[in-house]
Amino acid sequence: MKKIGPISLILPLALFLGGVLIDLNVLGGLFDSRALDYLREGLITLALILSLPLIYKQRLASDRNIIRGLRTLFYLILGTFLLLLISNLEPFAAQSLSTGHNVLYGSLVNYFILTAWALFSSLLVLVILGTLRNLIFIKQKKSTALHFFLLMLFLVFYGVLSITNISDLDFRFSYRLSSENLGYVLLFIVINLMVLNSFRVAWINYLNRRQKMTLFWGGMILVPLQWLLYIKFHTANPAALFSPVLGRFVDLGFLFLSIYISLSFIALIFHLPTAHLFDRQIKQLSSLHTLSRAISSEFNLERLAETTVELAVQVTEADSGWLALAAGDSAPWRLAAARNLSTTEMDGGVPEPISRWAIAQLRPKLINHVGKSELNVPMSVWKHDVQSLLAVPLRSGEEAIGCLYVGKKFEYGFEQDDLDMLRAFSEQAVIAIRNARLVESSLVRERLEQELRIAHNAQMKLLPKRMPRLPGVLLDAVCRTANEVGGDYYDFFRIDENRLGLVIGDVSGKGASAAFIMAELKGIMEALAPKHHSPKELLIAANETLFGNIDRNVFVSLVYGIVDAGAGEIVFCRAGQCPVLYAPATGEKVHIIEPKGMGLGLDEGENFAQALEEYRQTFRSGDTFLFYTDGAVEARNARGEEFTETRLVSLFQRHHALPPEQLQARLIEEISGFVGSARSHDDLTFVILQAV
Repeated sequence: MKKIGPISLILPLALFLGGVLIDLNVLGGLFDSRALDYLREGLITLALILSLPLIYKQRLASDRNIIRGLRTLFYLILGTFLLLLISNLEPFAAQSLSTGHNVLYGSLVNYFILTAWALFSSLLVLVILGTLRNLIFIKQKKSTALHFFLLMLFLVFYGVLSITNISDLDFRFSYRLSSENLGYVLLFIVINLMVLNSFRVAWINYLNRRQKMTLFWGGMILVPLQWLLYIKFHTANPAALFSPVLGRFVDLGFLFLSIYISLSFIALIFHLPTAHLFDRQIKQLSSLHTLSRAISSEFNLERLAETTVELAVQVTEADSGWLALAAGDSAPWRLAAARNLSTTEMDGGVPEPISRWAIAQLRPKLINHVGKSELNVPMSVWKHDVQSLLAVPLRSGEEAIGCLYVGKKFEYGFEQDDLDMLRAFSEQAVIAIRNARLVESSLVRERLEQELRIAHNAQMKLLPKRMPRLPGVLLDAVCRTANEVGGDYYDFFRIDENRLGLVIGDVSGKGASAAFIMAELKGIMEALAPKHHSPKELLIAANETLFGNIDRNVFVSLVYGIVDAGAGEIVFCRAGQCPVLYAPATGEKVHIIEPKGMGLGLDEGENFAQALEEYRQTFRSGDTFLFYTDGAVEARNARGEEFTETRLVSLFQRHHALPPEQLQARLIEEISGFVGSARSHDDLTFVILQAV
């Protein structure tokens, strides 16, 4: 949950206890009047209203932890249902309704059982509503906040109106009001608002196929279980015996939950047939992005060809793939790279009939039944196990400089999307191949590498040569570039003897241009750090300066914080950078701190300032913070798997107690071991802060 002020919890609890004290006086026979009943109900109603901010301040099921939030919701519903079965509350409601006397005041045992249930169910509904709000607000529209606010308003208003029938127990277990017409109108409005908010299920689009299937089977249990819980709670509502306002609010909260998860389950069912398409699109975009980044800095033709074929096979889910390149005007084409071709097939090269077919009219070709095509004979002789074939010429002007192929072992294995994606690959590859050949045939490559080495040395000199000293705090940092020159950056700024500024950032793009922007950013930060003692104010000023000096397609993501060793706290802002990991010395789970914010250079000022959130975190001896760039979580091994945030958090959880220098060495060692022989495509930077 987000940080909640003491008044958000203490004042509602105090008002609730005030109502309990009135009840205890009634049980003791000291006071008993209608005026006290209304005073008691007023205190409880006010406590409920002051508790509503809890709905807006909890973060279960936010856009970064949808599955964790849904899993928590599942366990809450299951646990409540089992607890309700064990408690057997129906006799309390039945006896009250049959005798016309509230069993709440029958004995102290009855009172404390029903009071505990009323408090538990009220808090449960607040947590559930907060979880549903986070789901509803994912990919929100302009009207989303208004619709949810209106629902909360009418839920409370509908409950408050039940005070008019405070002595009628029948009214507490129904949706009636003293004016039936008004009751029906309000109920109609509330249910419509519930349904309207329940259509906000955009979060389903961000789940992969495995997650959707998991939710489907979980929903088969959860949906009927929730409706059973709602029906059972409606008939035996202990909160209604304690307070008509709480009873109505809790009852409607469970009804909203039932409607929302039912409509979500229906929407999930409609998404299942196309669930694999989402996974495929993510893989395609990721592969195309990886290829784009690789070819922008790769001048080795052999490695470039291997990367192109490997990603083409991955993105089309093919069984084999190969890239043939033209060696010259009259020379035969050669296989530059291949995946799952035998030595014999590699030595023989692509047969001429296949090459001639592939580059005819310089257009992509798709055959989903090789056995019934013109390639039947040459393919059966050269590579007989291919039954579906895609070929895309690498077109440079009006000539083909190569051709990219992928094949599958079964018929009708490819779709039009595969052809379109392979065409996009070919367009990227053509540029890279021409650049690589140009570099190989001239002194440009040697001169460029020399310039990059010089730029790399200059970049390393921009980073701090030694770690600053701060009382009660140990610091360590490391920066490893994927190419000779990268865009990652970290630095420290002395403010006074107890305070130190800390920054870690990542310039979009790589190479010399990113390094130049990094150097410019360093100058801006050094100039502004002594003048601004608020991270938010400093970043707003830095954004204003940087916005006018960089291209619109370039931005900088960073975290800037001020460490106050004397106060034992760090205040920081996250401008589009990776989350900050915080490991308490007590051994609790690692906290993923992710305040709101957007990258520098994306907006001129107003939107940037509004999006930026300043976060304050205290620390004690042994607490450790880890700041990192996306190269840590996006590091890939030879199979194309990413290291992921989950692995990094787990690794940090196990080793956060190590001294910073040993900790960063362990992090680098684990990530390097995971990547293995695969080529790094992004810079890797860590800054570690540990209180001692």
